[in-house]
Amino acid sequence: MVDYSTWSRRVVDLAGALTRLGAAAEAAGMPSAASATWHANLYQKLAPQASDAPYLIVAVAGGANMGKSTLFNHLVGFPASRVHHNAAETKHPVALLPAGFPARHDLAKVFPGFSLHPWTSEDDAVAEGFPDGLVWREDPSGAQPANLVLLDTPDVDAALPNNWRLAEMIAHGADVIIALLTQQKYNDEKIRRFFRVAAEADKTVLAVVNMVDWPEDREHCRGWLETFRKGTGAEPLHAYAVPRDRNAVRDNQLTIHPLTPRATDPRADLAELQFAEIKIRSLRGALRQALDPDAGIPAYLRDLEKASDESRQARAVIHQKVQTRIDLPRPPAHIVGDEIWRWLEPRRTWFDRKVHGAYGALGRAVSKWIPGSVEPAEDEARFLAEEKTQLNRALETIYDDLEAVYRVGAPALRKELEPLIAGDQRRRAFEELQRRLDAAPLATASYRAVIARRLESFEAEHPKMMRAIEWGLVATAVARPALTIGMFGAADIAAGTVFQAGGHAIGQVFFDVAAGSALTAGGEGAIARLSGPARALIGDLFAAFYRERAELLARVVDDCVVGRHLDHIDRLASLGRSPDFQTAYRLAAELSRELAALDEPVPATEGVA
Repeated sequence: MVDYSTWSRRVVDLAGALTRLGAAAEAAGMPSAASATWHANLYQKLAPQASDAPYLIVAVAGGANMGKSTLFNHLVGFPASRVHHNAAETKHPVALLPAGFPARHDLAKVFPGFSLHPWTSEDDAVAEGFPDGLVWREDPSGAQPANLVLLDTPDVDAALPNNWRLAEMIAHGADVIIALLTQQKYNDEKIRRFFRVAAEADKTVLAVVNMVDWPEDREHCRGWLETFRKGTGAEPLHAYAVPRDRNAVRDNQLTIHPLTPRATDPRADLAELQFAEIKIRSLRGALRQALDPDAGIPAYLRDLEKASDESRQARAVIHQKVQTRIDLPRPPAHIVGDEIWRWLEPRRTWFDRKVHGAYGALGRAVSKWIPGSVEPAEDEARFLAEEKTQLNRALETIYDDLEAVYRVGAPALRKELEPLIAGDQRRRAFEELQRRLDAAPLATASYRAVIARRLESFEAEHPKMMRAIEWGLVATAVARPALTIGMFGAADIAAGTVFQAGGHAIGQVFFDVAAGSALTAGGEGAIARLSGPARALIGDLFAAFYRERAELLARVVDDCVVGRHLDHIDRLASLGRSPDFQTAYRLAAELSRELAALDEPVPATEGVA
C-alpha cells in the first residue's frame, strides 16, 4: 500500500469526520449506522489499530462445546480460561497480552466497546455481572511474542444474543481467526455465517478440527475442511486435527496433528507468522468492506446526500409558501403613557407631582366626555379580544400553508409535516396559544425594562426634549404596525425591526414589526404635538409592546407547530455541504482508488537483463 503512516492518518481522519457526521445525521432524524458492517470495521478495527504500533490479534472462535477454551489454554500454556463441559458457559472474552503490552498500548482502543477487567482467576470467563466485559492478563511466562494478542471468545452459535454480539465484535477487531470445527458442527449455518464474514474481511484463518478419532478420522477431517472452505470462502493458512482426550484437556497437554503442509503446532506457527504482511492484509480487508460501494461508506454518504438535497428543496418550499401578514389591533391607549409615567415618577419634583396630578385628574374627568373614549379596563378587554382573533387567524393561515406544502412536497418534507398538521396537534397548538395569551400580562417586567432603557437613552441624547415630554405628557399615543409572520433563514430577512423566536434556521418564526406613521398624542389636561425624535421615541415604545405580544405567537408556533420538525429538515439540508461530509467523501474516494489499484493484476515482464 501507500506509505503506512499516511494511510493510517487518513483512516483516522475518515473515522473522525464520519463520527461527527453521524452524530449530526442522527440529531436530524436519520437512522444510526452503528449496526452496519462498515461501521464495525471502521470503529472496531481500522480506527483503533491504524494509528497504533502494529500488533496482531489472534482470536479462537467457534460454536458451543467445541473446545475453544481448551485450545486457548494450550496456546497460552496455562489454564487462563475455565474449561466447562456445559454449553455456552464462556460469557466474556479472555485476552492474554504480551508482557508490557498495556504500558505500550491503550487497551480501550485495542478493544473498543468492551468494559475491561484485569484477570483474577480462570473463573473470570464464566462470571456474571458485566455483559460487555473483557478479561485481560499479561503473559506470566514472558514467552509470548511482543506483538501477539491471544483471545478466547464466547460461542458464535449460542442462543444468548449477547454472546454472538461479543464474538462478532472480537472477529471484527481480530487479524487472525482460529476456527474451531467438530464433526457435529463443521457445516452448521450459524458457524458458516460467522466465518464467511471473516473471510470476506480477508482475515487470516487457521482451522482446527477438534475432538476427532485419530487416525481413523484423518480423511474425514480433510472432507470436513473442504466443506468448510466451500461454505465460508475461507482458505485456511494452516489446518490441524486434535484427538478427543479428556486427560490431555485436564493436563493442558493436547496432541496436535498437522493437516496441511508446513503446519506444525498452532502455538509454534503463530510465532512464525509474517506479522507485517498479515496486519496489512487484515486492515486492507477491513477497509475494503468498509468502502464497499453498495453497502459501505460510499452508500452511506450517498444516502445522506440524497436526504440533504431533498431537505434543501423542502426548505426552499417552506420559505416561499409559509408566510402571512396581519394588521394588529390598536393597543390600549394608556399602555405606553402609564409606563412612561412610572419611569418618570422618581425623577419628578414635589411641584411636578402637584401640577401633573391636577392635570391628570382633570384629563381623566374630561376624557369621559370625549366621543369614543373608554375606560382603561374596557380598552384592554377590547384589545385582548381583537388580538386573540387576529393571532388565531394567523395560526390558522400557517396551518393552511403547511397543508398546501404537504400536498405537493417531496417524501422527506411530507414525512416531517404529516404529524405536524394532524388534527390533535393542531388543536393542542390553538389551546396552547389561548393558555399563553390568558396568562400573559399586558405590561411585563421585561417590557418595562425595555421602556426604561429606551427612555434613559433618549434622555441622554435629547435632555431638553425629554423635559418637554414630561411637561406636555403623553397619555394617548397610538401606533398601528403591521406584523409579518413567516419562516425564513436569517439571510432572507431585510434590515428592519425583526423579532426572532426559537433557535432553528428555518424553524424560526420572524416577526417584522414596523411602527406605523399614524401617531396621535393627547395629554392629561393638555395636548402635546410631537414630532421628530419624540414621535420616533413613542413609535419605538409601541413597537416594543407589539414585539412582546408577538412573542407569544412566535413561541407557540415554534414550540407547538414547526420548530422540532423543521429543525430536522434544516439539519439534514446542511449535512451534504458540511465540512465533515466533504472530508469523508474525499478520503473515502482516495482510499477506494488506492484499493482498486492494489487489486489490479501486475503485468508480466518481458524478461530480465
